[in-house]
This record gives sequence, C-alpha cells and structure tokens, in this order.
Amino acid sequence: NNVDFHSITALAVAITSMTTNLTGTPAVEQKLTVSITDNGTARAITWGASFESSGTNILPTTTVISTRIDVDLVWTGTKWRCVGVH
Repeated sequence: NNVDFHSITALAVAITSMTTNLTGTPAVEQKLTVSITDNGTARAITWGASFESSGTNILPTTTVISTRIDVDLVWTGTKWRCVGVH
C-alpha cells in the first residue's frame, strides 16, 4: 500500500531477493508494477518468498541488456502474483 509503481534504473548488481526489506500492508487485488533496467550488463533477479509466477506469466530471472522490463503484480492475500511481463 506504499506505492503502485516502483522503478529500478541502472541496476549494477544482481537482485538477491526482492522480498528483503519489503514493507507495507497491501489489500487483496492491489496492483503493483515494478520496472527494472540494468546498466548495460544483464543482471540476475531473485524474487524471494513474497512473489510467485501465475503459471502463464513467469517472473523474469534476468534483465535484458539495457532494456526496461515491466512486471505487473497483484496481491493475492499472501503473495505478489505475476500477471504480466512486458
């Protein structure tokens, strides 16, 4: 419930857990978009226990060199579920 959009730009190291230091109390069906762009080198993304793929929408595990990735998420009541990647 703190933000609906979060942008990470010029990512210079791998993300070892998106869950670490995650704060807020989201409401069921709340939406969140996370935008990630690296610094010209592909970086690993580890989402952690608070995130899940939906089956048809898979959480990305790496950035694409110098390309913005937008990950659309919805709070299920227990986890942020990936509902789109573009």
